[in-house]
Amino acid sequence: MNLGTGYVVLRTHARINDLLDMDQMKQLADAPDVTEFLNRLKETSYGEFEVELNEKVSLDLEKNFTKKFIERIGEIVRITPSKMGEFLRAYFDFRFEVLNLKRILRGKFTDSSEEMIKESLIPIDPYLIKDYDDLVSSESLEVLVRKLNGGAYESLIGKLDLYKEYDAIWPMELELNYIYARNILRLTEKLPAKDRHIVNSLVKYETDVENVLIAIKRRGKENVNLDEVFPVTYGIEKADLKNVIETDDLGKAIDELKKPYNEVLAPIKTGDIALVRAMLRKGKYEAATAARAGDQFGFNVILAFLVYSEIEKDNLVGLSWGKAQGLGSEDLLKYIVIPWN
Repeated sequence: MNLGTGYVVLRTHARINDLLDMDQMKQLADAPDVTEFLNRLKETSYGEFEVELNEKVSLDLEKNFTKKFIERIGEIVRITPSKMGEFLRAYFDFRFEVLNLKRILRGKFTDSSEEMIKESLIPIDPYLIKDYDDLVSSESLEVLVRKLNGGAYESLIGKLDLYKEYDAIWPMELELNYIYARNILRLTEKLPAKDRHIVNSLVKYETDVENVLIAIKRRGKENVNLDEVFPVTYGIEKADLKNVIETDDLGKAIDELKKPYNEVLAPIKTGDIALVRAMLRKGKYEAATAARAGDQFGFNVILAFLVYSEIEKDNLVGLSWGKAQGLGSEDLLKYIVIPWN
């Protein structure tokens, strides 16, 4: 049942208050092992998860946390006015499908078994593709990509030459980023003009950061065709990417990027890509929070809740993985974004 935006916003404000707070997240991070992590998680709104304590526990927990997040999306979409609800559903369904396609491509690239690839996938129904199983069973990565002809992802076929030239998966992953960005930006046209800015800024922000990370991988390579490798740029221009690739001083090149990119990417100076990802999530949190503060009674509140929920999901996935690896709370907390208010 779709209700008015005002009602949905009121419900969403209440749901934001139900997210795990800083103390709860720290208690989970302080758990000495996975068993205690699950015991402490049981005392939160997540309740008890039935998972086997084996080498796949992190993957099983990721699926459970993602399922919870998908349920939250569904609960919001069901009561949200139709156009807004349709956009939110597409925004996240598309996002998860792109993630699954990346995992399938990586699995094929590394010659992983079909079973391993299937186990790695987010448990969602296909959004724009017909069938995950058909892609997973492909004889090779190239065969897989060619099966996408005629659909939303067919531009991946044009990246096969780069994939072969570099013997690397990043041209495919980068193209998937662009497919997602282009389509989401197109879908925002269904939203009222006042609601488009926050979505546009989040999508472009993520795309820009991913471009820089790929540019770093191209360091030391000569005659990089920037138009071919980076056909889509937003806040970070091709000249910035060229500087990252060619400079002898990567730290200086990162510092010279405009804000917030120089701050988000600062950890790359020490090779800490995981912290860059955490800073990216922090930037999304801050952008959503600022948008929410600017309009406490509209779409921004609804989107902020879902952004917060996705970050909470990522936090819990990171914590469960860390506990399975035996990492301490101090090592884990710097990668966790928990400034809820």
